[in-house]
Amino acid sequence: MGRENFRRSHGFGRAKTYELVLDGVRYDSKAIAGVAHLYSVGSPLSAGDFSGGARTVAHRLRALGFTVEDGTAGEDGPRQAAAQLVLQPRGGARHRGRQNFVKSVRRGVEIATLEDALGEQADVLAALYPDGIARLWGATPTQQANNEKVKALRNRRVGDDVLFYTENHFIARARIIHLFDSAQVAQAVWGIDEGNATWEHIMALGDVEEFSTPVLAAPILRILNVRAPLRSLTLRSAEDYRRVVDQLPERRQSLLSAPSVTPPAASYPRLTAGDLLDRIGSLNTHRHPKHRAPSRHQPLALLWAISRIAAGKPRLAPWAQFSTEVRPLLAEFGLPNSKITPEYPFWHLQGNDLWEVHGIPSEAGPMPQVGVFNAVQPVAGLTYETAELLQNPLVRLQAVVKLCSTYLDGVDQRVLLSKVGLAGYATADGLLDGVGDDHSEELPDEERAPGATARRDVTTSRLVRDSALAKKVKELHDHSCQVCGTRLQYKGRPYSQASHIRGLGSPHDGPDELPNLLCLCPNHHVLFDGLEIYIDADGVVRQTQGDESLGLLRRHAGHRIDETYLRYHRTLCELTKLAGE
Repeated sequence: MGRENFRRSHGFGRAKTYELVLDGVRYDSKAIAGVAHLYSVGSPLSAGDFSGGARTVAHRLRALGFTVEDGTAGEDGPRQAAAQLVLQPRGGARHRGRQNFVKSVRRGVEIATLEDALGEQADVLAALYPDGIARLWGATPTQQANNEKVKALRNRRVGDDVLFYTENHFIARARIIHLFDSAQVAQAVWGIDEGNATWEHIMALGDVEEFSTPVLAAPILRILNVRAPLRSLTLRSAEDYRRVVDQLPERRQSLLSAPSVTPPAASYPRLTAGDLLDRIGSLNTHRHPKHRAPSRHQPLALLWAISRIAAGKPRLAPWAQFSTEVRPLLAEFGLPNSKITPEYPFWHLQGNDLWEVHGIPSEAGPMPQVGVFNAVQPVAGLTYETAELLQNPLVRLQAVVKLCSTYLDGVDQRVLLSKVGLAGYATADGLLDGVGDDHSEELPDEERAPGATARRDVTTSRLVRDSALAKKVKELHDHSCQVCGTRLQYKGRPYSQASHIRGLGSPHDGPDELPNLLCLCPNHHVLFDGLEIYIDADGVVRQTQGDESLGLLRRHAGHRIDETYLRYHRTLCELTKLAGE
């Protein structure tokens, strides 16, 4: 798996001091100890559960006969100030974020084309970028006195790391190698926005690398106490940075090298989404001797494992937990009269290259007995590559559809998805508050009383939506429904609703941006969120049951709709169609 992938997979950071050395290879001592606890005891220790110091991990590993060395002993020279962390929204379509990132960060800007605007900065950039290509990013001024953006602009410094954010993920990292202000340079590179402002607070970037797999931002933002989605340039301290550095990919190049862009790694053939779906569709399942129907044990276990990925849980689980949670699924949704044997999928899913089992002694044979599982408590789960692919909401949804359509015919799939922890797939919105979408509560008869309806105090956490985006999509379409063209009036004013195509709630985790919005009347908003209608690849609105056409989706030149989100919604409707058959 490699040292960096091992740490990321199990939630540990790089060893700050003590490294385990075996056969000349260095390992992160705390990560080794934490994962060893999983294999020996049956439950993992997370990085926050224990100390990695001299009297804990180092002492224990040395007592077991391992060599543990102080990884900082050979450091010479003065220490530089620790890097702070700059969180940088890339910006959506309105700010030309994607295009500007490609233009000035990925490809870079020829310094020669900026000479008239650069002035005294020309020599500085020429020295920083010997190849003549500058990697630049900027920020517009702000009129507020002391908000997050002002603090970031004032306190960021050369040597800080920058994380680029878009669509709920961090997509790239860079290091600040120079800072300067120039409206002239900014206009030459990025132009001006609709408010006549430009990105005049400029960062010159080095060691730019785009992540081969975007990193889910929510866990990192939560640790940093930053509200999601990230809206503004934000700075966090070096101490805060150290708390989340283990959540990020390890750098693939020396920070002393010349400023450059490192493309995504491709060191060996990787499992693709297509490969994953093919393997899910061709599980080596046992078949009933009479009616030849494929056993549901492996599909149900995989569905359980996918729900763990959607919930952000570890991909590996001990046998006791697997058996406790999967056994009821096999009992309720397995083939009629089939034996309830969770040990079967726990072990045999390995044959599909999607699953791994650890901790079984070699002498246990080709199919260990349940007594062996109970005695040694092995751990099992999706392979690292499979779990990484399933972090993508569309791939995860496609995998659920493949399992349901191939193996779970005749099962009440709405009930199954709810029982397994994927109830959010029942609507396009998903679970917005971490609970079901029924926010009312019916009181038992003995608690009812005449008079006003009873109320109860509850505490909820709701997604924060950008009201400006909703307003914009409505204004672009003049409050006319994109499905039927209806323009409603309510209390003397036009009324319409903004509907997200890929929902913001779990497990969809869609972005709050204009290409992910539609302007709909209340009727078609309900039908769209309820997965009763969808938009096909040709832009035709169709009923999910029966595929009857309702006409072309109405478009506006100023409102680009991302086909990826429409495809996600179509796949969701496909799952709904399966559940209704």
